[in-house]
Amino acid sequence: MFGEMKEFADFCWKEVLSMINDAAVYIDHAAAECLHWHTGDKAYLTLKDAGALSVHELSLYNFHNLKAKNVSKAVIISTSTDSLFYQRTLKLIIEKNNFEKCSVVCTAHKKILNYISVNPGDLERENSYDTLRGDILSWMNDRSSQDSQVTMMFKPIFIACLKDNVFVTPPFGTLMPSIDGKLTDDFEVDIEFLISSFHSLFSYYDVQEDIYAMGKFSNCIADKLQNFTAAVNRRKGSMAHKKLSLILIDRTLDLSSATTHNSESILGRILCTLPHLPHHHNDVAVQMHSLSLKGEECSSSFMVPGCLATKNDEAMNILFNKKQKEVLLTLNKMLIDMTRNKESPKPSKITTRITAHSLEKGIQKFRDSESVETLCKNSKNLQFISAVVQALKSNKTSQIEFIISLEKLILQNLAISKDSSSILSQLSNIVKTRATRGLEMENLLVLLVYLYAMAGPDIKFSDQQEEGLKEALISAIYDDIIKCNETELNYEISAYYQTLLLLGVTGDEVAKETAIKITDNVVELLHEILHQRESMKNYRQVMSMPNTREMARHVGLLEQLITNLLDEKRPDIPDLIKKNSSLLSTGFKYLTTGKAQSHPCENSWVIIYVLGGITPDEIRIVEEIVNKKGPNTPKVTLGGTRLLNPLEVVDKILLTSINCI
Repeated sequence: MFGEMKEFADFCWKEVLSMINDAAVYIDHAAAECLHWHTGDKAYLTLKDAGALSVHELSLYNFHNLKAKNVSKAVIISTSTDSLFYQRTLKLIIEKNNFEKCSVVCTAHKKILNYISVNPGDLERENSYDTLRGDILSWMNDRSSQDSQVTMMFKPIFIACLKDNVFVTPPFGTLMPSIDGKLTDDFEVDIEFLISSFHSLFSYYDVQEDIYAMGKFSNCIADKLQNFTAAVNRRKGSMAHKKLSLILIDRTLDLSSATTHNSESILGRILCTLPHLPHHHNDVAVQMHSLSLKGEECSSSFMVPGCLATKNDEAMNILFNKKQKEVLLTLNKMLIDMTRNKESPKPSKITTRITAHSLEKGIQKFRDSESVETLCKNSKNLQFISAVVQALKSNKTSQIEFIISLEKLILQNLAISKDSSSILSQLSNIVKTRATRGLEMENLLVLLVYLYAMAGPDIKFSDQQEEGLKEALISAIYDDIIKCNETELNYEISAYYQTLLLLGVTGDEVAKETAIKITDNVVELLHEILHQRESMKNYRQVMSMPNTREMARHVGLLEQLITNLLDEKRPDIPDLIKKNSSLLSTGFKYLTTGKAQSHPCENSWVIIYVLGGITPDEIRIVEEIVNKKGPNTPKVTLGGTRLLNPLEVVDKILLTSINCI
């Protein structure tokens, strides 16, 4: 069916899975994450069922698990565009084994890969795939007395469908628009890779795309996709006349939605409290020690974690779309239904007073009364329930509730006082007293990003208040640098403290100077955040102004955009820039319709893709608005580089720049 992202993902994986029989499979993190969601948490089993003799992590830093015993065939699945990665990692894999056949599945097209041979004296080959194939053959022939075989294959694996109409793109999970709007050379390869991947998606559906952009980074990518030679030829040659609208949006235009903890989606709370699965950007690790069989001596550190990935859209809708009370009732009913498979089941009374504690007791009761087979059969449901229980019982809960109260204070203060707001002075005092309030510095940085992003270009803070904030930040960061020097680095340390440790600051005077530099850098970036929407006409503000009957409300950019897009009157959206292939086509459009720019909803499928990531609450809001519309509403698919939580935004926006000091 036109518009099914899962169909495209299935197409990408089908041929790959058909070729791995009797092979050792090496797969990198981004490809593994795509397969993880495509199979509903059964990536490893899917590979084994397809005939893989062993499965290995394809990573530059994984040297202990590269040797495959008694295997003559390898299948390597890679999303990398880095020549050095292939030169070092693939060469090491070949050296550790005696493969006779090797198939390399590249998700980057041969025109994007730009692989450079390790043998500069070789004759230049036709394309990067041939060059890489030649190097692999030389490495294999050094290890084998027989003639080796190497096959190169392109498969555009970049989509991970979280549920129907919602997707992320793991190969681009770290991509975030620059806050200063500059397009550095570091972005070039990623941009080319991304537009090539979207071109492959549109090629699969034989569709012509109308491209729209909002934000500097999105405009750059939109221009490149519009003029991408292969895409231009595809649009000219397409006979199907199917069209879709692709809307690209910079995350940096609305960082308030990305840094709020006040989410009505339970998945938002889960992302703020549970750690990610190792090497994953979008799924979490759910502790499963509460399901260890009664009487077993089992350390939780040795138990495989649970997760959220599933092929059951109904289950995912619970996490994305339902509010906390409704989620608890639904999961309690799920737990009760799981026990109704015995003879003469007696219906249980469903109480309306369900808590995380009562759900936890229900899990333990189910564990103690059911067989191992029943536990395995209901494993995914138990992982879902455990994730919600752990999120709501987290020791971070009181901290999150306090942050939410501060967010509400910020919103009302800005809406009522505007330029005369005293909120910066209040936050300065909270920075000074953060220890007694149970707040870490990274929580306060999140609040500052939220504040400046919420204020936007129409609200200015006084110099006096900002000086007070700077003094408080300098003192706090200085204290944290000193604290870092007294702390042993471990895997649980926050990104903020990791950043300070990596600066390697020693000595009191240097610590003070560094704290000043970091603070100046942070405040400069906050000013950049304040002005992100300065050039916008309709979307300068992300809060509704209060009246006598209602308090101010946060209205995110995506909520405003989807409301305007689906408005039956189809109002102009001047902040959304349409990319035209030529001035001639623009003029013809104006002569025939009286409008120079078409509306995205003139097409039956609209894809909104946020560069920098999306949040569970944005997904919930967009789907809520779409579902209220009538049958003539176009299909709306929402995507982003990754699922975001507030701390990840601060890491990408503020902490990354601190590393450059």
